Amino acid sequence: MTGSNAAAGRRIRADTLAYAILAQVGLLLLTVFIVILRPSNPEDPAFEGKKTVRLPQRELDHRVAVAEFQQMATSPLQIARLATSALLPDGLPPMPNVPSSEFNPLENAEFLTANTDALLAQAGLNGALDGIKSAVSAAAFFGVEDHGERIVIVVNTSASVMRKARNRGYTIERIQAEVQRLINGLDSGTRFGIVQFSQGVRSFAPYVAPATASNRAAASSWIPSNLRGNPPVVGGQSFFGHEAAFEAAFELQPDVIFLITDGVLNRRTLTSGRVSYPEIPYETFLSTVRRLERNLPGRPRIHIIGFEMKKADAANMRRLASSFGGQLRSL
Repeated sequence: MTGSNAAAGRRIRADTLAYAILAQVGLLLLTVFIVILRPSNPEDPAFEGKKTVRLPQRELDHRVAVAEFQQMATSPLQIARLATSALLPDGLPPMPNVPSSEFNPLENAEFLTANTDALLAQAGLNGALDGIKSAVSAAAFFGVEDHGERIVIVVNTSASVMRKARNRGYTIERIQAEVQRLINGLDSGTRFGIVQFSQGVRSFAPYVAPATASNRAAASSWIPSNLRGNPPVVGGQSFFGHEAAFEAAFELQPDVIFLITDGVLNRRTLTSGRVSYPEIPYETFLSTVRRLERNLPGRPRIHIIGFEMKKADAANMRRLASSFGGQLRSL
């Protein structure tokens, strides 16, 4: 009984599988019939449109206006050219009678050229007319070395400084020789200046002069007779002593300054008709130097050669040289 039931179950499953296969075959045949045997459309649809040009209303109005103008406009009238040959006289009128003069602009040539160098220097044209380009030169002064295009030597020739210099073996003649040696060693395109001071100030020239042969010779003649003693104090002088020296030196717009001093910052003072020379604080002196420096195109290097300086004065001069990128040499 059990065996017959199992056989019947197998037949049922086989029949079911057969029916499923027949159904799949039928669906496949139907699909082939629909896809392959279905007639296709004879032609693809076409999309057509008529060409239409539309112009904006403003453009239409413009074209209409242009057409109307062209219809109304006529060719311009032709005007014959006018020509003449007798509007002006052929010749020039006669010259008027001018009184004669015996004035000769060159008869006072010496007067006109007496201060030419100073005027050109004030106008900044002295170097241009020399035809010499600025040049950098190495310079050594009492063992201190530097280089620059505009070198100014500032010397305190007061009696106290010269006495201290002699104590160290440096006479005024030796100092003058050192100044001349520095100038002679410069390139002709390098400019130099000399400032002498005590309470008053005296300069070799109101400008830095190129170190040409003629200017070196002029300095050689000027130094022995002028670089000594005390320059006179003049009326209207704003500064005295070291302050006056830096005022004169900065007017030359140097890039290197060599200063000979003993570091004592005296200032001439007139009180109740009496003249005295008290020392001023270093900060007061430095404030004046800073104020004068504002007119310079750049900060110069300041080197200081000091003779028998006191400890405090040497410290002040070292501060000054250091703040301006220079050095101090004590002798």
